[in-house]
Amino acid sequence: MIGTVVSDAPISEDDGTPARVCVVGNAAIDLTLRVTELPRAGETSLATSTALDFGGKGANQAVIAARAGAHVVLFAATGDDHDGDRIIAMLDAEHIDTSNVVRFACATDLSIVTVDARGENTIVTRNDAAGRYRPDTHAFDRATRRGDWVVLQGNLSAEVTEALLKHAHAHGRRTMFNPGPVGFDCRPLLPHVDVLVVNRIEAATLAQCADPEGASRSLREAGAHDVLVTLGANGVIWCGGDGIQHAQAPRTVAVDTVGAGDAFCGTLVAEIAHGVPIAQALPSAQSVAAFVVAHRGTQSSFPDRATLRELLSSQRTNG
Repeated sequence: MIGTVVSDAPISEDDGTPARVCVVGNAAIDLTLRVTELPRAGETSLATSTALDFGGKGANQAVIAARAGAHVVLFAATGDDHDGDRIIAMLDAEHIDTSNVVRFACATDLSIVTVDARGENTIVTRNDAAGRYRPDTHAFDRATRRGDWVVLQGNLSAEVTEALLKHAHAHGRRTMFNPGPVGFDCRPLLPHVDVLVVNRIEAATLAQCADPEGASRSLREAGAHDVLVTLGANGVIWCGGDGIQHAQAPRTVAVDTVGAGDAFCGTLVAEIAHGVPIAQALPSAQSVAAFVVAHRGTQSSFPDRATLRELLSSQRTNG
């Protein structure tokens, strides 16, 4: 099995901050409609409330990683409209390097999110900007260095995802892959993935196995060095070099699950970029995800920097 071992110590070519994260993904505006029950096929539902928020899996993970103390650069695309202007301004305010965010002559990507009374959701996304995005490899090489963590999701094309994962891994970058939505069979790419993060549905789809533990084994055998299957309130299954371990989820009352997976990924990559072992980073990522599901919105539900620092400090102390 090909794979780079995730060491406990950060890798750095100089004495600067070791917590360097490059997120390659999408940025979008989220329109959230709250309903009593998610509509069935052919059914029309009345929303009890609506809200606009910043979203996009790439931008979400970048924001959380930055608030968790990582130096973050984002490679993404927006439209050349007012929504794109707002997203860039927000990212700049989060101290995220936006010099590699490109603007296309199209509308900025939009997600329509439906959330029911239990906090469960469905999401439909317009992916025009992300769909045409082709990151500049030379710019990527200038923006990153050996030992940096590179994070990708499932919003970019199969061609772009494959090329960048292979390039990053071959040039000494460490890779986290969160392939949601699952738009293509990414199993052939797993030898180039250090940490794979999937939810129960994504794991079952990729591994063709409904059992999360069996799916995690299958995906690790396909080449990913560490496989994390998130199970919501049932915790996380981690399949790594020491076999399968189960991390219990913190108790919380779910209000809105949108963005929780991105909060988990952003926190996890920031922690391991700081040199924290996965076993210790997992409870921190879970605590931040638990905070998010207890609040409404996408990025509106994210803890601010001070609150996130308190969550991480508490987990490190308890650990």
